[in-house]
Amino acid sequence: MEATAANVSCRDRFGSVDVVSFRQRACTLCFLYLFPGVGGLLPSSSNYTHLMRLNGSVVAERYVVDSADPTSLDLVCRQFAGDMGGSDGCWRWTQCCTKADTCCQRQLRRFRLMSFAIAPVSCEATWDGFSCWDRTPADSVVHQQCPEYLPRSDISGL
Repeated sequence: MEATAANVSCRDRFGSVDVVSFRQRACTLCFLYLFPGVGGLLPSSSNYTHLMRLNGSVVAERYVVDSADPTSLDLVCRQFAGDMGGSDGCWRWTQCCTKADTCCQRQLRRFRLMSFAIAPVSCEATWDGFSCWDRTPADSVVHQQCPEYLPRSDISGL
């Protein structure tokens, strides 16, 4: 099978992007989902591939985070560890980034193996920001456990 842009991209909740952009966007969004408001960091407005802190309307700091670059993750962990819950928070975030990368690799592998056996109507394989969902036939219901890096909460009063 010849490589095309369609089969060297991974899909998240916003659509398909190249692998590097996927990893950067996934780590950026993992941070924002797990630690909303921490450090005043926001996603880049164009493609969500980096974290930034604004000073008025000017970008004061920019962090490109990528699961394939542990130094980029360590930098953010060191800078914001206190607001992230220390080493546990950093672990949860890097686990989310790593799981997203694993999801992307799984999407690529399955595309290569099963590209000719795809159900005519199905939901695409997707990283939703927390979990990896495989391609699923339409009208199917699938369930997953919450990932270990999501904060525990007491919902007994709900």
